[in-house]
Amino acid sequence: MKNKLILFTALCFIVTIQAQKREFKCQDIYKAAKLIDEGRYDESIAILKECEKTDPTDYAYPYEMALAYTHKEEYQKAIDQLEKIKNYAGIEADFYQLLGNNYDYVKNPKKAIATYEEGLVKFPNAGRLYLEKGVVYESQDNYVEAILSYQKGMEVDPMYPSNYYRATLLYLNSRNKLAGLMYGEIFVNLERTTKRTQKISELLYNTYKNSIQFKDNEIKIDLCDILIDGSGDVKNLKLPFCAIYGKNLSLSVLGQKEITLKSLSEIRTAFIKNYFKDDFKQYPNVVLEYQKTLFDAGLLDTYNEYLFQMGAQDEFSEWHTANKDKMDQFVAWYTTPENALKITKENLYLPN
Repeated sequence: MKNKLILFTALCFIVTIQAQKREFKCQDIYKAAKLIDEGRYDESIAILKECEKTDPTDYAYPYEMALAYTHKEEYQKAIDQLEKIKNYAGIEADFYQLLGNNYDYVKNPKKAIATYEEGLVKFPNAGRLYLEKGVVYESQDNYVEAILSYQKGMEVDPMYPSNYYRATLLYLNSRNKLAGLMYGEIFVNLERTTKRTQKISELLYNTYKNSIQFKDNEIKIDLCDILIDGSGDVKNLKLPFCAIYGKNLSLSVLGQKEITLKSLSEIRTAFIKNYFKDDFKQYPNVVLEYQKTLFDAGLLDTYNEYLFQMGAQDEFSEWHTANKDKMDQFVAWYTTPENALKITKENLYLPN
């Protein structure tokens, strides 16, 4: 497909970013950083060693050296560089991220987790450190702790996308695919123009397609298990979100015979109409509220085409060719900062 990346590329913000350069005694650090980006690690390390002689108290030079060693897969050398500057002034959360990662690379997950936790004492709102803890737990097949770590990262840093990405992958491979759909949609909105975005777009579409089955005259929906705690007051029983979502989705698929980009968009539009009749008051959801905002703006259908485009690329390409004006209108709205999806500690989605 010629236009495979058409929307994920088109939605990239075109901005000029002026890096906030701090003052370094050794200005060659910028050259060294560029060499690292180019994969010329040994040249970069040689420059950084000279810089370190110029200003041995600045953590930036050994940190960049450690980064180069990490790329070279010389993990112990990276650890040695980082451990010697642990008490330097100006250390940020990414220091503990890089150090912990290198301990993980040398097959010392216990030390890696301890390093992330040490960093979290100093930087309690560092979502990236909770991300790295979760990745280590995942590597140990400890998926419960991994999810808990990702969700804690969301709580302290709600707009950091990577925790949603990892949680999406785990949930879409579980019985609770609904949580994966929610986290995946959040992720695509927070990180719009990467290969990870394209991957999640395809996974979201395929999950809907595989979870809504049409056979003969029956429609089977399998997105999550409904578990109800029967120990409380039945009169005041609040159903799990899965039950509410399933009810509204069941109403919304009526009349459909298959999942395509077009039919999925129709289903999601009908869902918003059904959900916002009554259920949104007792079961608020940041993703569905954002969809309602798009619906009210007359853009939900185009948003749905955008969101799931990588799962049905030929269909999307054909639709886009016939609806360029709609897409231009959507892009103008969607790339306006005040229209972006905003996740806060107050509206954070957590599965129940």
